[in-house]
Amino acid sequence: MQTLYKRFSVTIGFALLLTLLVADAFVTRHQVGIQVETAAWVTHARQVLLELSETESLLKDSETGQRGYLYTGEEKYLAPYNRAISEVDSHLDTLAKLTADNPRQQAAIRQLREQTHAKLTELAQTISLYRSGRPDDARKVVMADMGLNYMINIRALTSRMEDEENRLSAISSQRYEKSILLTIGCIYLACILAAIGSTLLAYYILREMRLREKHAQELRARAEWFRVTLTSIGDAVIATDETGSVTFLNPAAESLAGITTSSAVGKNIKDIFPIFNETSLERVEDPTSKVIAEGKVVGLANHTVLRKPDGSLTPIADSAAPIRDANNKLIGVVLVFRDVTSERKTQEILRKTEKLAAAARLAATVAHEINNPLEAVVNLVYISKGQPNLPSSVVNQLTMAEQELERIAHITRQTLGFYRDSNEPEAIQLEGLIESVFKLYSNKFQSKKINIERHFGDCPRIRGVQGELKQVVSNLVSNAADAVTQNGTIAVTLACVEKPDQTVVHMIFEDDGPGIPEAIREKIFEPFFTTKQDVGTGLGLWVTKEIIERHGGTIEITSRNSGSHGATVAIVLPALPAHPKDRLARQSDK
Repeated sequence: MQTLYKRFSVTIGFALLLTLLVADAFVTRHQVGIQVETAAWVTHARQVLLELSETESLLKDSETGQRGYLYTGEEKYLAPYNRAISEVDSHLDTLAKLTADNPRQQAAIRQLREQTHAKLTELAQTISLYRSGRPDDARKVVMADMGLNYMINIRALTSRMEDEENRLSAISSQRYEKSILLTIGCIYLACILAAIGSTLLAYYILREMRLREKHAQELRARAEWFRVTLTSIGDAVIATDETGSVTFLNPAAESLAGITTSSAVGKNIKDIFPIFNETSLERVEDPTSKVIAEGKVVGLANHTVLRKPDGSLTPIADSAAPIRDANNKLIGVVLVFRDVTSERKTQEILRKTEKLAAAARLAATVAHEINNPLEAVVNLVYISKGQPNLPSSVVNQLTMAEQELERIAHITRQTLGFYRDSNEPEAIQLEGLIESVFKLYSNKFQSKKINIERHFGDCPRIRGVQGELKQVVSNLVSNAADAVTQNGTIAVTLACVEKPDQTVVHMIFEDDGPGIPEAIREKIFEPFFTTKQDVGTGLGLWVTKEIIERHGGTIEITSRNSGSHGATVAIVLPALPAHPKDRLARQSDK
C-alpha cells in the first residue's frame, strides 16, 4: 500500500509539473504571437507614412515643374507634373487599402483625394492657358493662391494622418514591450520548473537505482541457487525470471543452443532460444511465454527444431515449468530440452527400412507373377520353332527371342532368390555366391563393357545368412558398376589368411572409377548419406556394414594404391574349419 501511495504521489507531482510547463509553453507561444502581430502593425504604420510622404512629394514636384514651365515655356519642366498625374492615384489607392480598417483614416483619405484632384486640376488649367498663348491669364490663376490653399489643405490632411499612424504605432510598441517582459518571465518560470523537475527526477532515479541494486543482489542470490541446483542435470536447462529474461544456462544448454551463459544472461528467451516448425520453418511460440501467461507446465509441440547462431537446425523435445516462491508467486520459468536427432534418425531408418522391405516384397510378387506368362511365351516360341518350312531368318529371330526370354527368366529367379533366401545361418562358399551376383548384373556389365577380373584363392567356407551376404556382394558390385566408366574394370579377390587364433577370409572389391574423396570417406557408412542423388538411397553401405559386423567381420574402404582414382573395399570374415570334402571338391574343380 505504501509503495502504491509513493507511486501515486510521484505520478501526481510529475503530472502537475508537466501541466505547468505545458501552460507556460502556451503562454509563451501566445506572447510570441502578440510580438509578431505588433511588429506587423509597426511595419504597416511605416508603410502608411511612406505612402503619405510619396503622395505629398509628388504634388510638390508637380507644382515646382508647373512654375518652371510657366517661367521658361520649356516642356522638360513638366516631367514631375506628368509623373504625378500617372502615379498619385496609385498611392492614394494603396493608402485606402492600408487603412481600410480605420474609419478616421478613410475619411481623411477621401478628403485628401479631393484636394489632390483639385490641385492637379488647377495645375492643368494654368498649363493649358500658357499653351494657348495666354501666359498672363495663367499667371493670374497662380497669383490667385488657389493652388497654395490646396497644398495647405493637403499638408494638413497628411499631417493629421501621420499623427494617427504614429499614435497607433506607439500603442503597438507599448504592447510589444509588455509582451517581451511577459515572454522573459515565462522563460524564467520554465527554467525554474525544469530545474525543480530535474532535481526531483534525479532524486527518483537515484532512489530507484538503490532499489534496483537491492533487487539485483536478491536476483544474484537466486541465480546462484539455480546454478547449484541445475548445473548437474544432464538435459539442457535454461532458467528465466518472471519476465522471460534469461538468468541461467547449464553447460548442456550452452552446447545445444550454441551460446555462452555470459552472452545470454539478461536477454529475452526468444532471442537465444529461436524454435521453428521442422516442416514449415515458421516461428513457434516459445513455451516460456505460455508458462508465464498460464502458470502451468507446458510441453513443446512435436517436429520442433532449434536454430543455432550459425544457422544449423537441431530437432529438440522440451517442457517448461513455473518456478514459484513460498507465497506461490511466479518468480521464473525453467526450460528443459534435449537433442532428439538420434531418435529422429532411428525413426526415419525404421520407416525407410519398412519401405525397402515393402519394395522387396513387391518385387518378389512381380517376379513371381511374370513367371507364368513368361513360361507360356517360352513354350509358344519353342512350338513356333518346330513348325516345318520356316525361313532361316525367322528361326534366327525366334532363337534370339529364346535367349532374351531366358535372360528375363534368370533375372526373375535371382529376384525371387534374394527374397526367399533363408534367414538361418549356414555354411556358404563365397565363390559361388559372388558368381551368382555377377550373373544378376551381367546385362549391366555388357552395356558398359565392364571387364570382370576374378582372383579366387583356395578359401574355406564361412558361416552366415545366404541372403544377407548376397545383399552385401550385390551392394558392392552395384556401386562399383555405377562408379566405373565405359570399358572399366572391376576386380574381386578372395584370399584365406591364417591367424594365430583363427582363419579369416579376405574378400576385396576394386574398381578403376573416380574413387571416394577423403572429405566424405568418414561419412559413407552413415545412413542416408549418398553421392548418387538421383538413384541412391544412402542405405546400401550402412546396411552392408551392419550385416558384416553382425557376421563378426569388418569392412574398410580406401583408395587404390595406384593413385587417387578407384576405390578398394576390403571385407574380413571369420572362416569355418576346412572340411576334407571341401578340399577334394575344390581340387576336382581345378
